[in-house]
Amino acid sequence: MKMDSVAFWQGVVEDRIDPLMLGRCRVRVLGSHTDDKELIPTEDLPWAYPSQPITSAAMSGVGHTPMGPVEGTWVFGFWRDGENQQEPVMIGTFGGIPQEGATPSLGFNDPKGRYPLLSEFEVEADFSTGMTDLVGKPDTNSLARGSGALPVGEKNGEQHTSLASKRAGREIGVPTAVAAEMKESIGKSGKSHLYEKSPWNEPNPRYGGVEDDATAYDAVGQLSSQYPHNHVRAGESGHIEEWDDTPGAERLHRYHTTGTFEEIQADGTRIVKVVGNDYEIIAGSKCVSITGECNVTIQGDCRMQYNGDLVQEVYGDYHLNIWGDMRTKIKGNEAREVINSRKTIININDDILIGKDQLINVGADCLIDIGGLYNQVVMDDAAMYWMGTGNTITAVKLAISSASNLDLNAAINLGISCGVNMDITSIGIMTLDNISMITNTTGVNWITNLISVHNSTALHQITGLPIMLN
Repeated sequence: MKMDSVAFWQGVVEDRIDPLMLGRCRVRVLGSHTDDKELIPTEDLPWAYPSQPITSAAMSGVGHTPMGPVEGTWVFGFWRDGENQQEPVMIGTFGGIPQEGATPSLGFNDPKGRYPLLSEFEVEADFSTGMTDLVGKPDTNSLARGSGALPVGEKNGEQHTSLASKRAGREIGVPTAVAAEMKESIGKSGKSHLYEKSPWNEPNPRYGGVEDDATAYDAVGQLSSQYPHNHVRAGESGHIEEWDDTPGAERLHRYHTTGTFEEIQADGTRIVKVVGNDYEIIAGSKCVSITGECNVTIQGDCRMQYNGDLVQEVYGDYHLNIWGDMRTKIKGNEAREVINSRKTIININDDILIGKDQLINVGADCLIDIGGLYNQVVMDDAAMYWMGTGNTITAVKLAISSASNLDLNAAINLGISCGVNMDITSIGIMTLDNISMITNTTGVNWITNLISVHNSTALHQITGLPIMLN
């Protein structure tokens, strides 16, 4: 083929369903084909091969897939076979300003009647009139046709579905965790704002701002998105990618037609929103560093499993606020060290079951204050050791009973005294063994026994006003 025989052409894609899946399109060429589909039906048009950029290998699945034009797209290229005009090659596409909708019955139109689009994912259009919301507007995506005006205004003409969807689904007033206020005897600790509700809002799309108003933007530059700086890539289903180089409004944006998106705004803020489920699988390690505060709100249940060890190091205060029950099961040992003081308040009942031994060591004083009954049941021997010299048991009424023997022993002196009457009764033998025994009674002194034995190796003295020995 000689270069002087190369003929360029322009035409309209009418079919892109290539049975060979090579990205070929059937194209109706101006000057070569009529618009009368009775004379030249779409299925009789030649297949035009797509030319790919040098950045694509275009073989063995390596490179870019050569799909792009849709039915109704204006393309241009050249005839690879020259004057025979049977082997067209597409080398580019070009847009324009549609003046009317598609007429499927005529050539040079989308046979399906879809393109040019009736709405560009903006608003519902009237399909019956043939006139569309996009008629008379450039084929350039409306996201790329920003005016750059500030203030942006209510919507600044930004009616694209991706923006409308993001504004409509914006999260407002997301609750955050609050530290619990305890009884006055415990009081608050740490930072006071942790005890206050502090909900947050999802930033506004494009220009940021976390006010409740969907158009209260936080523009950091002198311009909003402005043509020709915003580079937009759009899919047929509504997927969007934006690389906005507008000075002061630089952004990266990736949007899925369901509403899931990721946006990096001009100040570096990144917003990721997943409207479906989110799965993240990391085969290696992961490190996360957060310089500021971190708020995590989970509206449903949460399960966390650690197959290894868990280390938590808190340099400030640790607040745990639980509105329901708390259940903890430890299959191993539990060790806890409190360097300072500890205070625990249980407002109703406390039930502790210890399967084996318990050891409580108190380094200084110990005070147990009981408002009601106090019962101690020991199923084996019990011993109490008081190592001081001024030990005292004080009670309004005190009863000491033993099912078997009861011994009161003192290494030196043993004193038993009462303010009014003292009654010592023995059903069997009562033995008092002393080296010296002195009994002083200012009132009546009764000693009543079936058998009473008093053994004293030295002085045995009983003194009282009336003394009765039975």
